[in-house]
Amino acid sequence: MQMGYRAATTYCARVLALGLVLMAGMPLARGQEVVRVAVGVDPVYTPWWIAQEKGFYQKHGIKAEITQFSGGPALADATMAGDTDISSSGTATWMPRIVRGSMVVLGTMATSTKAYGMAALARIKTLNDLKGKKVGTVGGSSTDYLWHLVAKKLDAADSVFELVSIQPPELVPSLDRGDVDAFFCWEPWPARAAEISGKDKVHIQATSGDVGYLLNFIVAANKKFVEAKPDATVRVLAALRDAIDFQNSNPAEAVRVGAESNKLKPEMSGFVLGLYKFSLGQSPEMETAAKTEEAWLRGKERLKGDPIDWSKTIDLQYLNRAMAMK
Repeated sequence: MQMGYRAATTYCARVLALGLVLMAGMPLARGQEVVRVAVGVDPVYTPWWIAQEKGFYQKHGIKAEITQFSGGPALADATMAGDTDISSSGTATWMPRIVRGSMVVLGTMATSTKAYGMAALARIKTLNDLKGKKVGTVGGSSTDYLWHLVAKKLDAADSVFELVSIQPPELVPSLDRGDVDAFFCWEPWPARAAEISGKDKVHIQATSGDVGYLLNFIVAANKKFVEAKPDATVRVLAALRDAIDFQNSNPAEAVRVGAESNKLKPEMSGFVLGLYKFSLGQSPEMETAAKTEEAWLRGKERLKGDPIDWSKTIDLQYLNRAMAMK
């Protein structure tokens, strides 16, 4: 029997109403927010790559566009300028950008006392042997501050060394040629120097912990991005949290990702990752350490203007929201 027009209309209305009720109980599909992530050529950035490979960005509605830079200063400049949105690096690297009021510190993703190594020629037997020598540093990064700590340990002025600013990939050949007698840099560059030149020619003279430095590897974002897209900021941090949890539970897989994303041997990737304690949160020592570095930078006239208001620069509301997300 055919259904009448009025009955058919009533039936369709009821079906539509039922469909709307069912849809109301379902989560709405969320479009993916594009976020530009800056990373360096270093396994410490492995969680950012894991978040991409294992689908954690997608899980939280983020489409990450990852750009790899040669070092911390370059990626920090890109994030400050707004060419990228979010990244991570040591506090001294961020400070000249933070002082301009264009950055927000979102939390700490890793800490280490051994992340930086001093590679030195074999003739350098003690730190005292470095007095009056040319030494390599990555200008504008935490390595400048590390050389200050070496001088302090020797009870000498910073001018006791002749600092030569060199980009990370050029540090190894510069030391091998004898252009400098030593360099301080984040791994894997010191280990690479010993591997390439041979341990009879180059050795690891010290680590950052030996001169009293705890690296706080902090996550920072462009302030305009955070203010314009607070929800996306939270979701990126949630993806990073998931990636760090995965990395800590699957170390062998993390080593593979770190090696492939940085074109390293798995052994080197595993070595570097083993230097850090990865945990997304807020290191209680970070603000105190940052203020000490800031005072040194101002003493060197590398920072101008008023002291950084860390209570405003460090904004943990996004981290707290991310940690509460499933």
